[in-house]
Amino acid sequence: MAPFDDGARIAIAAILIALSSSLVNAKSVNAKQPPREGCRAASKIEYGSAKRQYLLENRFGGYVRTGRIWRRYYWYCRH
Repeated sequence: MAPFDDGARIAIAAILIALSSSLVNAKSVNAKQPPREGCRAASKIEYGSAKRQYLLENRFGGYVRTGRIWRRYYWYCRH
């Protein structure tokens, strides 16, 4: 005989589904949001290239670096 009956299997499956969906929702809540309206994500390479060419700020917008030293986020924001 199996260690669990049908009711216990359904309960375990429901708990596992609820737990996995809450973990997915927690990850999306922790996703980094832009610093303000009108910003888009930029790559580290794009940011570095603009920095080397002294183009972090121009008449159309500018690049912004946010986050801690161990996890940086790069953005291009329009004025």
